[in-house]
Amino acid sequence: MVEGSYFYWLSWFLWIVYTFFAPKNRTRLLICLYVLLLITLSIHEITVYSFSVSLACILMLIVSYFFVMRQRGKAFIYFAFASASLTMLYAAFHFLLLFDPVWVFAEATWLLALALLFASFALYRSFYDRLLVLTVGCCQGDFLYAFVLKQFSFPHLIGSLSFLDGWALASACLFGWQWLEQLPIYIDARFQKRAREVKT
Repeated sequence: MVEGSYFYWLSWFLWIVYTFFAPKNRTRLLICLYVLLLITLSIHEITVYSFSVSLACILMLIVSYFFVMRQRGKAFIYFAFASASLTMLYAAFHFLLLFDPVWVFAEATWLLALALLFASFALYRSFYDRLLVLTVGCCQGDFLYAFVLKQFSFPHLIGSLSFLDGWALASACLFGWQWLEQLPIYIDARFQKRAREVKT
């Protein structure tokens, strides 16, 4: 598929869901604004110390680090370890893909998304913690990958559309899993409500 296809389709889908179906509150407004900014900034880049960086990636890091800095003590230390693990996983996957692409038996974007997804499941139980460590790990991993390539004079855009595709797919899988976890609770609540209506 064309680079950016997964990111744009999934981003617009998320924006439509939150705009037309989510409760009208501040969280909904911020999420919609964040998604629109990501879509808008995804095609723009700047140069920072000879590194080309997507503005969308910078936005993702700023927002993510804002939530990371709210953690304290052991939670912060554990997150640092967890995000470093995903950073290494992301960079290692791309190095393997670069130097030995033969082992990739399926589309690389899907393989990367699944690897990141399983790693986030292993590290955290909360949906929000999984999404946060996934985002930070991906961004830092792309920075690490670009830094190593720079030593060999290989150009690399940090936060490219290919990067956004992998992150969007993994995030979509997280949202899907969260929905599946909440579905039995929703169904049970509906049955209990119906049972109370029948009794009355």
